[in-house]
Amino acid sequence: MTDLLDIPLDEGLDFWTPHADEARWQYEEIFDQGCYDGIRLRPDALVLDVGANIGLFTYFLKRDHPAARVRAFEPMPAPVRALRRNVARHGLRDVVVEECALGGEDQDEVLFHYYPLAPGNSTRYPADKELQIAVLSRLGAEEHVRSHYVGEPVRVPVRRLSSFLTAGERVDLVKVDVEGAELDVLRGVDPGQWALIDRLVLEVQDLDGRLAEVDALLRARGFEVAARPSPLIPEEIRTFVVHATRPDRARRG
Repeated sequence: MTDLLDIPLDEGLDFWTPHADEARWQYEEIFDQGCYDGIRLRPDALVLDVGANIGLFTYFLKRDHPAARVRAFEPMPAPVRALRRNVARHGLRDVVVEECALGGEDQDEVLFHYYPLAPGNSTRYPADKELQIAVLSRLGAEEHVRSHYVGEPVRVPVRRLSSFLTAGERVDLVKVDVEGAELDVLRGVDPGQWALIDRLVLEVQDLDGRLAEVDALLRARGFEVAARPSPLIPEEIRTFVVHATRPDRARRG
């Protein structure tokens, strides 16, 4: 079992994590660079955190919306143990942790690759990491970079997002950060359920036209879509933060 580290991220803010440097990078991305700034939600919003990792986004959300209800999805064993500890440590109420991945169909055992030196990059699609490895290898020794993408096989359950949507229950926000499986997550929503979702924010790496495909899918469901480069990630890696909002609901908060 991978040991977890207890590290300070800011004055008075300690977090459990399987990898200290990555947690500090994620903290900077969310809290200092404003990766998720500008999201307006009602006080008791229902939020689905898909790809919750160690819980930094959930903490960020609950800091500003303490009455929000969160369902946090994380399939990797070490990060999910850290997530549970962090939820308990910081007294985050109304947070339900789901230890599974989301995808286009229900499957009981799907092969994922867990990267002990880069847990947040763990993925169902390791081939997607080649561009990232190539770009980062221009900034440092390739052998060192590749060492961070040596994966351990992990088999996890995959469920459709539709299983967690309830008729008549408004979902204020779906946040998706799933390392190449964004379209899988979106395809797991039944056509009649899209009206339940007010807003999405996704991290999308634009490989093989993926950004355009995500954009088209969301616009077809009635969302306005805007994309901007993800902070802290080199531009050549082609990673974007995509915001999708319903124009009739975005102003309501």
